[in-house]
Amino acid sequence: MNLSLRRNAIALAAFGLASGLASAQSSVTLYGVVDVAVERIKGATSLTRVSSGQQQGSRWGLRGSEDLGGGLKAVFLLESGFNADVGTLGQGGRLFGRQGYVGLAGGWGALRLGRQYSPMDDIAGVIGTKTYDVLSVVPIIGNGDYNRVDNAITYVSPTVANTVFQLQYSLGEERASSNPSPDFGKQLSAHALYAQGPLTAGLSLMQVKDADGALAGQQGRDALLLVGAYDFGSFKLSAYYDVEDRAAEKLKVYGLAAAFKFGETTLSVGAAQAKNVTGSAALDDAKIFTLQASHNLSRRTAVYSHLTAVSNDGVAALGFNGPVAGGRSNGIQVGLRHRF
Repeated sequence: MNLSLRRNAIALAAFGLASGLASAQSSVTLYGVVDVAVERIKGATSLTRVSSGQQQGSRWGLRGSEDLGGGLKAVFLLESGFNADVGTLGQGGRLFGRQGYVGLAGGWGALRLGRQYSPMDDIAGVIGTKTYDVLSVVPIIGNGDYNRVDNAITYVSPTVANTVFQLQYSLGEERASSNPSPDFGKQLSAHALYAQGPLTAGLSLMQVKDADGALAGQQGRDALLLVGAYDFGSFKLSAYYDVEDRAAEKLKVYGLAAAFKFGETTLSVGAAQAKNVTGSAALDDAKIFTLQASHNLSRRTAVYSHLTAVSNDGVAALGFNGPVAGGRSNGIQVGLRHRF
């Protein structure tokens, strides 16, 4: 081999090695969930239907990181929700409606920019945020209008004394200052999540500067969510308390849930009380009861069944399929969930 060819071969080998190192320092993962159930819901009328995302929201996503050196890395996550029953996009037709952020992470924690889950939604996830779970049946703000927030800046701390802290600020809709509700959607929220051994406990606070973009001025809302869970092994006990602004009165939700594990099967029961559902001085409380079962067919695939029953007082109207104020509502479903 002549000198020129040898130099070219060495250059190509070095280029290949550099490319391999760059590839090794970066990673991108494709993941997803397909979840579909058959359900029977009863409110003003009864309806049988096929629904998507009942145990876990159907989705596909890309997440990745790049090693920048010195313990610093770039991270990103793009997550698209979809309705597997009809094949349409979820979250109002957004391409990446579940999440879409980029950030930096290191020993100091992580800073993320973009559409993200709120710190309160993360805490609610300790108890459960499935369609048939109490904190979804009751429209708490941290698992409702602000379970995900746009234009968010989020800091996630490293673990300190078995606790992770999170602080988030959202710029809301970024309306012009001349708009009658210029601060619509702006929110500040935080959480502390403690986990050690069998004990998990979380506290989250949220302050929304203006929660109603139709009314002029600021319609602020404050919320607090406290959760706790203790895993005894084959038995797990969870408790929660939520309080937040709701018209003249404060909405309060508190409840208990117990989960029993038998091999690959988990059976859960729960009961909760929601007070001042509409925020009026009238009788607007509701009682909610849940019964759930899930069986793992494999590490990725499970069959499940959920039953939730709601008993409304006075002017409260929680439940399914256009529930009637002061009436009863319930839903039952059987579904199949697969992760990839």
